[in-house]
Amino acid sequence: MDNTQVERHNLSKSEVVSIMPLACSNEDVAFEFFEALRWGGTPACVWCHSQNVYKMADSKTGRRNKRYLWRCRDCDKQYTVRIGMVWEESRLPLRHWAYAFWRACTSKKGVAALEIMRHCQISYKAALFLMNRIRFAMAPDANTPKLTGTVEADETLVGGKVIGKGVYYGKHHKTIVFSAVERGGCKRSRVVADVTSKTLKQALTEEVDRQARIFTDEHVSYRGVEDIFEGGHETVCHSTREY
Repeated sequence: MDNTQVERHNLSKSEVVSIMPLACSNEDVAFEFFEALRWGGTPACVWCHSQNVYKMADSKTGRRNKRYLWRCRDCDKQYTVRIGMVWEESRLPLRHWAYAFWRACTSKKGVAALEIMRHCQISYKAALFLMNRIRFAMAPDANTPKLTGTVEADETLVGGKVIGKGVYYGKHHKTIVFSAVERGGCKRSRVVADVTSKTLKQALTEEVDRQARIFTDEHVSYRGVEDIFEGGHETVCHSTREY
């Protein structure tokens, strides 16, 4: 896939997958790729939001400006796709950002700054800055609407098994992860300190709308949830293979 296909600004999922390898290695493709993702088919000014914009070109060669500048005909200001994004005020090439985003999204166990440093041939300080910005961008939005309707909630232990040590809630060596799933909708997961009633109820109220109907197992910490949520609280019994 070449730059012309990227410039159409209406990328399908399969096209995004095919473009990513080029965006990770070619700066021109990386800029076109991020512009397509940000603006779609309607590039707009980042200052006044006008769509009366154009790409600036070199007066001698006629090719696109080396800084990948756009200009707005209404407010007469210049800008690039970097403005207002996590890579603003960064001199790192966008192809490195594309590669780091790709690795962060496709790695089940995450990606270390040292790996980005080696693969992109940049300093560790730059790689750490890059990964911190990406993790910030990928963090859940604080303004995300809460889960509604019928919501199923549960907690589990995550981590490797240590030989000779038991796994139980009182004293364990694993991480406790709480999850709430809206039937037919979104889900929320978070690490919690313990499985006490106070902790789990706080997690529920922060992630789930008070009008929702809650389903959990018979864990004692969920007792009293029906007093918080107007939709009620129902339980399932795992010991009888009810899920």
